[in-house]
Amino acid sequence: MKKTSLNDIAMRLGVSKTLVSLVLNGKGREHRISEEVCKKVLALAKELNYQPNQIAKGLRTGKTNTIGLIIADIANPFFGKLGREIEKEASKHGYRVMFCSSDENAENFRLQLEMLQQGQVDGLIISPPAGSEQQIKMLDRSKIPYVLIDRYFPEIDSNAIVIDNFQAAYNATKHLIEQGYQNIACITVNNTLNNMRQRLEGYKKALLDAKQNPDEHLIKIMPFSHEKDDFATAIKQLTISGEMKADAIFFTTSKVGIMGLESIHSLGLNIPDDVAVVSFDDPDAYRISNPPVTAVAQPLKEIGSQSVKVLMEWMNGKGKKKKPERIVLEAGLKIRKSSVRLFFS
Repeated sequence: MKKTSLNDIAMRLGVSKTLVSLVLNGKGREHRISEEVCKKVLALAKELNYQPNQIAKGLRTGKTNTIGLIIADIANPFFGKLGREIEKEASKHGYRVMFCSSDENAENFRLQLEMLQQGQVDGLIISPPAGSEQQIKMLDRSKIPYVLIDRYFPEIDSNAIVIDNFQAAYNATKHLIEQGYQNIACITVNNTLNNMRQRLEGYKKALLDAKQNPDEHLIKIMPFSHEKDDFATAIKQLTISGEMKADAIFFTTSKVGIMGLESIHSLGLNIPDDVAVVSFDDPDAYRISNPPVTAVAQPLKEIGSQSVKVLMEWMNGKGKKKKPERIVLEAGLKIRKSSVRLFFS
């Protein structure tokens, strides 16, 4: 179906294309176009479902009312839900969101960033992959407003909305300790990212505070590729064939957690009788699992609203009067049957 153009509206009404453009851009009155003509133009545009070309509009006005969002991994339920919250919040301000997923790959991220900049987005919300520091520094030089979410680079002074990953992991591990578990394992991913590193550090500190020395045999750092066989091997080593048998596992992301749960079930192990489970993030699947999974629940709505709020301030010029801010939010722990021991000595 042919998209309605300015020319289509102009020909139907017998007026110039310029007149139609002025009216649709809210400039009819200042150019002394009669109210009657303005009403006819607006009514016909609505009838024909006219949609302006945002890129062309951006070239004329320097503004497209579009935000670029680059998330780290679209296959991770956490990022899917967070993206939806950001989109809902942006729409309240009259902005559309263009989605990209870097798949935790710095080269993909670089290409997507270039594409969004060429598309004349007004600002960016970014979950940067490891190794993308140079691209973030280049963003600073380009003066395009941006906000980092979920993770940041400590050496770069940038707007960022994150959670207290250390404390969240500490609380999750402490819960397992309080339930009487003695050999608590941790399965995580690339710890070069500051959020993953903080989660691992929180896990270790909780063990140390409970006089339990972290054992490297109980820590598995998985590749971002999330290969099914790798997880099956890791779970088997931790629960059956390894040097030390884990009685509980802390997963540092929901994607890792979901694959870990699948591997636990495939080995015929029962949760929490054979091995207890706590996972970061709280996808819907955790609430309906058998048993339901204890989870670190990040405040997705608040992350979404705060990231859009800060970005709007910088796009409107208000943020430039102050230094970039790093907002740290608290995560909650949703305790469910996967980690609860009713009786223990």
